Amino acid sequence: MGSYSNPEVPHEVNVSEKTPLRDFLRLSLGVCLVTVAVVVVVFFAARLFAPQIPFRYEAALNDVVAQKPASDAAPTCQSESEAALQTLADELARTMELPDEMSIRVHLRADSEPNAFASLGGNVMVNRGLLEHIQSENALAMVLAHEIAHIKHRDPIVSIGGGVAVAVLFSALIGNSDGGALVGWAIGLTQMSFSREQESAADEAALAALQKRYGYTNGADEFFTYITQEYPEISKIPAFLSTHPTPPERVKQIQSGFALTPPILMPLSVELKCEFQETGSGN
Repeated sequence: MGSYSNPEVPHEVNVSEKTPLRDFLRLSLGVCLVTVAVVVVVFFAARLFAPQIPFRYEAALNDVVAQKPASDAAPTCQSESEAALQTLADELARTMELPDEMSIRVHLRADSEPNAFASLGGNVMVNRGLLEHIQSENALAMVLAHEIAHIKHRDPIVSIGGGVAVAVLFSALIGNSDGGALVGWAIGLTQMSFSREQESAADEAALAALQKRYGYTNGADEFFTYITQEYPEISKIPAFLSTHPTPPERVKQIQSGFALTPPILMPLSVELKCEFQETGSGN
């Protein structure tokens, strides 16, 4: 009687060609790619449709994170300067034909940096440093009209719209009940910056506003000339590397529309020249 031996089992029996780890990695990669694609689509779609959001909703969104800028100025000086700024802004806004529901509110900040910027809800922030480094009302009007133009064009809501939309999306996905806090966090992290096209369009609208108000645009270059001289490192950035027109570019463009005979520029009012006073306990 012959001996018996088990036949050799083929190696491929009960062996999968795909490992669970490989399947998991592929699935994870697929989920990540889909998530990234959805986020990108939501981000750019939100920026595209942001200008269609009613302005009153933008103002309400601003209330989520906005705080009244703190000031260390003497109350009388602060109120006089801010009132004068508001009056000038209102006059410029009327020449710029803003939509009926859109209003401009100017805030004066105790910041020595010569700057101003537009924010959500029709708010324009002006630093005290700006008033200290310009000499004419015309120069101030150019800066204010420029920021008002950003608001009219809905640039602030476009700038942060993508970040807010993504925050809302993640809030819905993770079931976060405090959506307002998440949106506020997104706004805080999103830089309020505008593109070269937005900046150029705001300059054009501001120059048109100055032409209507004063009958000429001379003096509109004063602030940008100051920036060019005071901060040459900014002015030296090649145009193709900058997302914004450089100060020399803006000066050249603005001056191209000047009247042949320079008119007398309007000086800053006494209220605008009012200086901040340090507060403290004193002796």
